[in-house]
Amino acid sequence: MTDKGKPAAPKSDLPWFTIIASGIVLTILTILVTLAIRGRVADTAMWKQLQEQQVTVSSLDDRLQQLISTADEHATTGVSETDEIDSAEAAAATQANLIERLQLLAEERKLLIAEFTRLNGRVEQINYRLEHLSDRIEQNQRRLAAGKSASAIGGTTAAADRFKPVRTLSGHKAAVVAVAFSPLSDRLASSSEDHTIMLWDLSTGKVVYTLTGHTDTVTDISFSPTGEWIASSSRDRTVKLWHPASGSQVRTFLGHRDGVTGIAFSPDGLILASMSNDSRIVFWDPFAGTRLAQWPTSTQQLRALAFAPDGNTVASAGRDSTIRFRDAKSGRERFALNGHTNAVNSVAFSSDGRSLASAGSDRDIRLWSLTDNKLMKKLSGHNAPVRDLSFSPDGLYLASCSEDGQALVWELSTGKIVQRLDNNASAINSVEFSDDGRWLATAEGGKKVRLWSANPSNAEPLANSEKSVQQRREDSG
Repeated sequence: MTDKGKPAAPKSDLPWFTIIASGIVLTILTILVTLAIRGRVADTAMWKQLQEQQVTVSSLDDRLQQLISTADEHATTGVSETDEIDSAEAAAATQANLIERLQLLAEERKLLIAEFTRLNGRVEQINYRLEHLSDRIEQNQRRLAAGKSASAIGGTTAAADRFKPVRTLSGHKAAVVAVAFSPLSDRLASSSEDHTIMLWDLSTGKVVYTLTGHTDTVTDISFSPTGEWIASSSRDRTVKLWHPASGSQVRTFLGHRDGVTGIAFSPDGLILASMSNDSRIVFWDPFAGTRLAQWPTSTQQLRALAFAPDGNTVASAGRDSTIRFRDAKSGRERFALNGHTNAVNSVAFSSDGRSLASAGSDRDIRLWSLTDNKLMKKLSGHNAPVRDLSFSPDGLYLASCSEDGQALVWELSTGKIVQRLDNNASAINSVEFSDDGRWLATAEGGKKVRLWSANPSNAEPLANSEKSVQQRREDSG
């Protein structure tokens, strides 16, 4: 026992160095275990970090693959859209080509319709000419049967008995400027300074239609060869086409820069010519309503215009007193006739086309031979400017009218005046024979139109004559 009752410590049998060595070994082992534990922990952390990095790389790889797939899809989609765009452009081009072809076909259809209309018009004109020729043959046969053929009528007395007043037509509110017979001679058209055109029924003397539309003096009127249309010209710078059966306006031709002074249909009815104070002659297509040709001339204030019976030549004249003849197709001037000393107001071809009559402000009428282009006769009898001329269809007579208030009938074989048609007017502006040669009309400055019988001894009474015309129309229709 130790002090204070404690037991004493037992004594060790091991040497001290062994104890020290054991402690050192134990310490080393402890250090190694500690280091091993720490290394394991570090390896585990690094492994985890490596695994996380691999996951990240895997995720990035997956994302890259997604991006690549998306890019491929976009590329594929882009090609498809490009193809669709190309296809749409090709379809649009095809549609445009089809539209262009349809337009061309439509234009070709219009041309074919116009050509058909022209040909139909030609057929109607031929039928009318055959009918007209038949009527002329019947008239001559009646004259021969009565012993008074057209060739036998001669001398002042016989001609004086031939022209008798039949009817006076009143209705215009201003001076009558021009008159024109229908091809069948059953209607008469008159134009006036009152801006209107009146269509008269010759069997009754009454107005069938009053045509309105011009805004100034209607300077000239003309029936087409078939009677299908009436054309009119005016100081309002227009040319108009009318339908005489209904009184309706068909179309208006625009193009002149000054008042239109006159018009003329070609013999086949396929051309309507107009002249103007703008010194131009214009050819129109009456069927299509288009301008066919335009000829500037050196003539100021054109006043006279006419087609030759064969339709190949156009004669025109005006203020410069020269009569010019042009090719109807090319417009090229063929030749000119000079002799008048003042403005030429009217020109007219004979029915056979071998002669031309002209009249002007010099008060003279000149007859020209177109076989040698020389003057045959000069007819003097008016006391004022001569306004208009008209050949009788049989070629035996020429009618003229003047500002002196007289209408004169000339016998062409002798060049003598065979009858003076006194209108008691201050001026007579227009004169015209009917196509059948039975009637003569004069237009007065005093608002009236007078109708004369060209051969009362051989002509049927007017009413019966018009009934026969209506009968011929019904038979031909």
